[in-house]
Amino acid sequence: MSARSDIDERMLDQAIAWQQALAHDDADWDGYLAWLEADPAHAQAFDEIALLDRVVDERADDLRPLIAPAPVPVRRERRPWLYGSIAAAIAVAAAVPVLWQQPDTVYITTTGQTRHLALGGGTAVDLAPGTKLIALGGDPAKLRLAQGEAYFAVEHDPNRKLSIQAGDYAVSDIGTKFGVNLAQEMVSVAVSEGNLSVTPGGGTPTRVSAGQQLMAGGADHATRVSTVAVRDVGSWRQGRLVYDNMPLTMVAADLARYSGKSVTVDRAIKDRLFSGVLTIGDGSRLFENVSDLMGVSYEADGHGVRLIPARAR
Repeated sequence: MSARSDIDERMLDQAIAWQQALAHDDADWDGYLAWLEADPAHAQAFDEIALLDRVVDERADDLRPLIAPAPVPVRRERRPWLYGSIAAAIAVAAAVPVLWQQPDTVYITTTGQTRHLALGGGTAVDLAPGTKLIALGGDPAKLRLAQGEAYFAVEHDPNRKLSIQAGDYAVSDIGTKFGVNLAQEMVSVAVSEGNLSVTPGGGTPTRVSAGQQLMAGGADHATRVSTVAVRDVGSWRQGRLVYDNMPLTMVAADLARYSGKSVTVDRAIKDRLFSGVLTIGDGSRLFENVSDLMGVSYEADGHGVRLIPARAR
């Protein structure tokens, strides 16, 4: 970990104050999210303090003599002996992870396979077929969705902020339920409970609340937030794929994961949007169902399936 040049001590002090404030039942969550959205560097400052907090938990005995000249009791909720010297604390925290660096933990599902994960820190994850999720350094609070779709149920814990990298976007959460779908250059984040923020690389965070879905990426890198029925978030777990104005390229990625076939989309229809409900079953009728609902055709070859404009009847 390294402190960026645009993160100053004042910003770190604010991050500490927010971390301590969020530990209370009457925490000002709207104020916290407004602070995050005010400057992209705020999220990194909060992450650095959260990591520092975790390092102290794990290595308190090793860190205490480096920061304080005399033993001081360590309390989880406040650590004045450490926070009293921000520069020294950040420097030590930057070095400690290297000394105890852990390998990544990789979770994978194949075609037709789902998987339930109970990660540390009160985070549960359901992986859809054809999904790859990585816990960076084995840390369940720092994840990367490399491909596919996952549903997250995260217990509220102000001392731990879950971060999920999906393509060029970072999803930040303290405690909520939501789904993330990564397909090629596009990402979809739908929230069924609570709220979270989604930040493009170097960009401004977007708040997404329960009953909302964010679509981002594509050739124009546009971000769009729309409404979604809470019951439809993660509906694949009940055997249904529910779409509302979903880009056909993302639908095609889902079809590939559930059918086990390579799926491409003809350029003539790649920008079309699809709304409808597909029953997953064994995946064998998904293409027929999309064809009927959307008015497109498909053709199979030795390499997979291609979605094409409807043939003249």
